[in-house]
Amino acid sequence: MYEIIEVDRCCQCNGIWFDSSEAENLKKLRGSEKIDIGTIDNEHQKEELDTDILCPHCNIPMIKMLDFDKHPIWYETCPQCQGIWFDAGEFKKFKDNFAQPKLLSKALNILRLKK
Repeated sequence: MYEIIEVDRCCQCNGIWFDSSEAENLKKLRGSEKIDIGTIDNEHQKEELDTDILCPHCNIPMIKMLDFDKHPIWYETCPQCQGIWFDAGEFKKFKDNFAQPKLLSKALNILRLKK
């Protein structure tokens, strides 16, 4: 549990499951990257690209998604319940991808004020 958001973690691989909108809500909370205790295993990720991952709630194949930003990451989402699966280390990058535009926006606002 992080604040009011329940964190479901795999004890074997340290991957994290988020119910619908939990990842979006959690990435906005300061310090939430601490829940992601693993590191990305690139070999495991390559294997997963060729393998269907089943949703732990609906037991249907999940859709592979690419967040192509500062840190490109592949993650899986369920088309039925909208849950998201991040492998170990991916939530940190997902959150950092969100933080970058916010920092850029703040910097631009400061520059505008100085004119």
